Amino acid sequence: MRSGEADREEPIKVLVVEDSRTQAEILKNTLEKHGYIPTLAENGKAALQMIDTVNPDVIISDVVMPVMDGYEFCRTIKNDERYRHIPVILLTMLTDSKDVIYAMVSGADNFITKPYQGEYLISRLKKILLRKNAPQSTDLVEPPIEIMLSGKKFSISHNRHQIIELLSSAYEAAVIQHNELLNAQHSLEEANNESNLYLDIITHDINNVNTGALALTELLLMRAGESEKGLATRLVTSVNQSIEIIGNVSTIRRLHERREALKSVLLDDVIQNEIRRFQNTQINYSGTHSRVSADSLLDQVFMNLLGNSIKFSGSKAEIEISVKDLGDMVEVVVADNGPGISDELKPTIFDRFKRGKSKKSGKGLGLFIAHELVNRYGGRIWAMDKVQGKPEAGAAIHFTLKKTE
Repeated sequence: MRSGEADREEPIKVLVVEDSRTQAEILKNTLEKHGYIPTLAENGKAALQMIDTVNPDVIISDVVMPVMDGYEFCRTIKNDERYRHIPVILLTMLTDSKDVIYAMVSGADNFITKPYQGEYLISRLKKILLRKNAPQSTDLVEPPIEIMLSGKKFSISHNRHQIIELLSSAYEAAVIQHNELLNAQHSLEEANNESNLYLDIITHDINNVNTGALALTELLLMRAGESEKGLATRLVTSVNQSIEIIGNVSTIRRLHERREALKSVLLDDVIQNEIRRFQNTQINYSGTHSRVSADSLLDQVFMNLLGNSIKFSGSKAEIEISVKDLGDMVEVVVADNGPGISDELKPTIFDRFKRGKSKKSGKGLGLFIAHELVNRYGGRIWAMDKVQGKPEAGAAIHFTLKKTE
């Protein structure tokens, strides 16, 4: 005999209404483990047909079922004088605030949110049975309570005690879900910290290897004869591409890990520094006095756009950088003499997973990073032809930045 269940010796019969055979068997095993006698029905209609035979002490019903759902089944039970005394517990996902109201309107005595722990379900079941077998109040029946939710009127026939019980269950479910969310967030933070540690180790070690490889390949290029220079040049290019990939990965991490406050930045300083980075490439730029709203990652926009132009234009790359004052904005254009960007690719060239058809196409990180940063700064970025209507004459990447004083 279990305490708190009216000191009855006979086993308690539970009618389980669940369309999922797997869920029904799990619930059946849980109930049998705690001494209850469960009977299974696959939907509300089937349960109504066997209720006289089973004569259950309590009903546990899923909400979403074919033929007759849990709400309709519960209403049918509570509107029948023969069965309304049987407590009904609804199993619901509780994805909407109206779920609680629907449970009240249907006449449910309680509800349990899915997924649930077996021990929690048993504790709720015991509480319902304890209340069922307690002395009943002889107070007059209270009139239905009408409430409005999302523009719809609902009539609730429960007495105030039952309403408090249901709202208490809703609050308890919310607390459980909140705690589960906190635990999941904590686990995610731990997993994120661990993955960042691995990424730090990997990028550090790869950078060390790249630095040594670049020095050796540049030395090889200096000493190579004419017949070996092509191969040595390709080696240098490959190492530089590896360095670029690692740099882009680090930039993306910085993009997602923290949001640095924007400040007034002298645009000319950023551009000049990046031009010095690519000193072996012809880059034409006449200068600017504009200051823009940005952060310390602005140089990554120019580094990726210039690197992209050089990659596609090759050893004879000629790049032009221009800055135009648009009042409260400035427009920057980075144009090259490469193969250009087709009209088909222009609208999607900045997408993370969009790659060009050229053999030199990379993973699309560089343009994606430029796009993300420009958006962060309150501007926009787009691709055009260097010479309008002639994609083969070269590409021109335009982007705007907010001007500051």
